[in-house]
Amino acid sequence: MSLNRLTVSIVVPVYNGAGTIATCLESLLHQNYPTEAYEIIVVENNSTDNTTQVVQKYPVRLFHSHEYGPAPARNLGLAKSEAEVVAFTDADCVADPNWLRELIKLYEVPDTGGVGGAILAYQHANRNIVEMFSDEYSPLINFAKGERVFLPDLYAANASYRRQLLKEIGGFNPRLVTADDVDAAWRLQLQTGRKLRYAPQAIIYHHHRATRKGLARQYRQYGFGEIVLDTMYGHCPTYPRNLRFQMRRMLDQLAALPRYALSAGLRQIRLATGRATRYEAAVPQLWFLIESNNLWGKLEALIATRFMIDAQPVLNMKAEVLVSRLFPKGKG
Repeated sequence: MSLNRLTVSIVVPVYNGAGTIATCLESLLHQNYPTEAYEIIVVENNSTDNTTQVVQKYPVRLFHSHEYGPAPARNLGLAKSEAEVVAFTDADCVADPNWLRELIKLYEVPDTGGVGGAILAYQHANRNIVEMFSDEYSPLINFAKGERVFLPDLYAANASYRRQLLKEIGGFNPRLVTADDVDAAWRLQLQTGRKLRYAPQAIIYHHHRATRKGLARQYRQYGFGEIVLDTMYGHCPTYPRNLRFQMRRMLDQLAALPRYALSAGLRQIRLATGRATRYEAAVPQLWFLIESNNLWGKLEALIATRFMIDAQPVLNMKAEVLVSRLFPKGKG
């Protein structure tokens, strides 16, 4: 089959996504890719809103996952697919019309195991301060580079894999409630020897968190997941982060909190005197919020993993407990 006719299943897990899933599906149904060559699989994951009723209005395949967490939902979508490539995005995302076409182009290289693209902020007229902050300081960067980066990783908001390879490694780890997408990307490279590639024009627009509560829980989730991954992969010879690094990093984060608090107070004075905008005044408050919650998540994971000695206690925790703790209900 020619490259531009590779068959693709787009898998969209959704939990309480009634407010965003329609826009997501509209964008996926209008891809510049042969309609007969791709399908959309939506996996509803124990939602308590009217997500199912919204999805049923669209020509997609709808399944229900009764296991908590995004990993089991993604695995169910993978199991229902018979396509050559499985692409993933989330219910709070909007795909560029050329997203699928740009992803598939890089599968021309034989050793490509997976491809991801750019994750940008969804722009709309009523963006609030929290959304603007999340846009400017977005953590959702595929193929992030840096001294402490282990292997290329792909966030499941914008990721795709050869279906057979993803099945060979067992799909996403269902015992990981957070960071399951990064774990899958790393395992695919380590276990198959295939490479991940980055397609900058394969763009997904993400609805960033719109409330302080949602932003706080997001960074708590990131902190928790980072420590769990460090514990799981710390045995790898080239793994760049260990307990010593994390303790130093956490102390730096802790030391920064008083500075953020002081800066927040000073900016409130500047706001009152007309020398700062509402957004400028809010930035140090939001940095305090995300760093303190990131620390909270890391501390929880450090305790659960016995300070990065054993990940099994976390992997054995009930998924519904972690979901309720780390994931906001609905779009926050």
